Amino acid sequence: MIKPTSWSSREESLLLLNAYIDDELDAASALDVERRLESDAALEAEHDRLKQLRSALASQVAHERASDDLKRRIAQIADPPGAVVVPLRSSFETRGGWRRLAVAAALAAFVAGAGTYGILRQDPVSNDVAAIVADHRRALLAATPYDVASSDRHTVKPWFDSKLALSPQVVDLAASGFPLAGGRVEILDGKAVPVLVYQRRAHVISVVAVPRAGTGVAAPPSLAEARDGYSVIRWRGRDFDYFAVSDIAESELSNFVARWRDAAIDH
Repeated sequence: MIKPTSWSSREESLLLLNAYIDDELDAASALDVERRLESDAALEAEHDRLKQLRSALASQVAHERASDDLKRRIAQIADPPGAVVVPLRSSFETRGGWRRLAVAAALAAFVAGAGTYGILRQDPVSNDVAAIVADHRRALLAATPYDVASSDRHTVKPWFDSKLALSPQVVDLAASGFPLAGGRVEILDGKAVPVLVYQRRAHVISVVAVPRAGTGVAAPPSLAEARDGYSVIRWRGRDFDYFAVSDIAESELSNFVARWRDAAIDH
């Protein structure tokens, strides 16, 4: 494969990874990807995420069915009124054979598209959770899990204000055993979102604040998902949907969220 000189090693690895999952690589290239997976934890995490997404899509597509009305419209496209059909010699290449083939191809395309759209449309929260967990794991693999390091909320809050149009509340929970460590900015669904970073002994808690227009009344927290050894708790606050993710025990994470919400109300 000839790659552009502007490509980074990471871009090349991600491209090869997608081809590897689709079984599009020769033996030598597949072996190269497997070696990269063994030495690159972030790449391995992306591999697992893509495999899970592929499996989820496949399970959803299998249950999608085209409506009778859609079938009739596809049949009309394949066999429009007044069309002149030229008989062919092969028994398969008859008017009925090609009509059935056209209908089958059109239905297959529709079912695949509808299944993909359906899973993405039906469970946007799960998509957010997958991306949030992946970002948290990448942050743990970096030199530091934050862009600005500070235990002072009066330092972290202005830093967010200088980077983003809308920034969340920053609360100090050091007295409760969850000291503030800093903050960072992640890209979620193509948008920059603030992430508060807290510590619990040797563990890291990421609080991702996703701006939501017109969220209205705050909603109580709920366990959004447990994925790859990480628990994610979601709650709705003023102007944001919050996601707390960490590998600490679920009960500890719930305690953190409760204390965070109480402190946010007091400020």
